[in-house]
Amino acid sequence: MKSNTLFFYVVLLLTFMSTITLHSQDISINLSIRWSEGPYILNTDSIIKYPELVVSYTNNSYENLYFRKFSYYRKGIPDFLWERSVSMEFDPEMLVVGFVEYEKMHRDYIYEINRMIKNRQHKNDHYVVAIGLPYSNYANWFIVDEESWYDKSGGCPDFINGDFQYINDYLSDTIYGNKDERNDYLTPFKAKDITKRAIKTKTTHQFMFLKAGETKEDVFNLTCFDLVKGTYTFILNGNEFKSQVLTEWRFGEPDKFLPLPKKVGQYKLYSGEFSSNSVTVTFE
Repeated sequence: MKSNTLFFYVVLLLTFMSTITLHSQDISINLSIRWSEGPYILNTDSIIKYPELVVSYTNNSYENLYFRKFSYYRKGIPDFLWERSVSMEFDPEMLVVGFVEYEKMHRDYIYEINRMIKNRQHKNDHYVVAIGLPYSNYANWFIVDEESWYDKSGGCPDFINGDFQYINDYLSDTIYGNKDERNDYLTPFKAKDITKRAIKTKTTHQFMFLKAGETKEDVFNLTCFDLVKGTYTFILNGNEFKSQVLTEWRFGEPDKFLPLPKKVGQYKLYSGEFSSNSVTVTFE
């Protein structure tokens, strides 16, 4: 009798542990690479093959779930974190259009992109591309050399993040014409942006909605990586969805967050861990 009782409790404990594990993996995310067709960056009349990063979200639970996506803006053209240090004479127009837009208006994109293609400057390098989960509406792709990333010694190769942003600004604003669609991620969320009604209408493109057992994809254009060459390992920087978003930040002050609705329509807010993989690709 005692052995049967012990067996029962062992089975019960294993079942409980299995349930906890399954719950923490209600969402799984798979990264993969595929090639698609689109206009060539320097000659839009030419159609070429270009690489894409496919981010597949799967709901492994028995409930309909929603959560914040890893990225959403510019129709799959990534935005990179990097620092600008540009010396430029003051022009009153800077105050009208803003420094960033002014800088872009006076760039010689074609010359610089041709230079990058000719130099193949990163062909022998190996980088980690960390895609962070955005809690505000800011850029969340960051590239660092492989050694610095894995030994946590830091280091930020701003030059490559800047090069990639340079190419992607041109892709987004000129080739794919997404300039107007970028306005909604230039500022943090406001409380009115994350009401149930707003999430169903205004900001719905920033969230992933998955029915039980469903899989959906986000696709990101990797043309910039193919142009400058090199080896890149793509990872998701983090393994947990949060139940809140950043609504305000000021230098020297604590960030301010607001909770997301517990439920939007038939979808329950998912916060917690997810499982994911990494994928490495070499462009020669």
